[in-house]
Amino acid sequence: MNKSLIVFPVLCIVVILLAGCTASTPPPLNETLSTTLPSSAATTVPVDNQTCTTDDDCVPAQCCHPTSCINRASKGVCNLLCTQNCQGPLDCGAGSCGCVNGRCSVAPAATSLSEIPGPSLQLSASPQRFSPLMSSTVGVGITVNATGFDPAKSLVTWNATFGKFLSWGPVDFTVTNRGNPVTNHGEKLYWSFYEKPPSTLDPVIITVTATDPATGRVLGNTSVTLVWDGDFAVMVKNPV
Repeated sequence: MNKSLIVFPVLCIVVILLAGCTASTPPPLNETLSTTLPSSAATTVPVDNQTCTTDDDCVPAQCCHPTSCINRASKGVCNLLCTQNCQGPLDCGAGSCGCVNGRCSVAPAATSLSEIPGPSLQLSASPQRFSPLMSSTVGVGITVNATGFDPAKSLVTWNATFGKFLSWGPVDFTVTNRGNPVTNHGEKLYWSFYEKPPSTLDPVIITVTATDPATGRVLGNTSVTLVWDGDFAVMVKNPV
């Protein structure tokens, strides 16, 4: 056999094998190629929409009939038409959004103790100017106006720094000198005087106090000030 015929196929096989060894090997299937995302594609963790510092930071979360609260920065635009009925914990003053322990929360509406009207006493006085020389009235009429209790069931004590109290009944219109101080059940009295005061620089302070006869608790206390207009007239300054 011709040796050249044998050597040529062998050389071809060697060349082919060497060429195969230099070919690039594809990466394994389970290998992941690293890719760098552009900066615009980076994502951020959203801020907790309930964090807050003050009550002003918090607003209702829902546009209609809200049931929860979020911080103002997380609130979207409300362009919905809501029904007029009241429902939920925030509608129609049922509650409000506030910051509680750093989180926006629903605070039920509650009247504070300072807003709850307690027993009180007020006085109305007339006429605004009085003199013993007047014939239309026997004195400055003072009426008790009570809130939170019935003055007829309480003891009302009247004190004045000068002058005396009179009662003037509408039945027979008899004037009765009641003195100073006076205790009654809140019936209207008249303050008057008959002599020149020691000093017209000192105003007349009339104090009225209502107490519970069973417990002695003060139900109301108030006063009215009369200032002198000359030697024989007074003017009501501040009926309270």
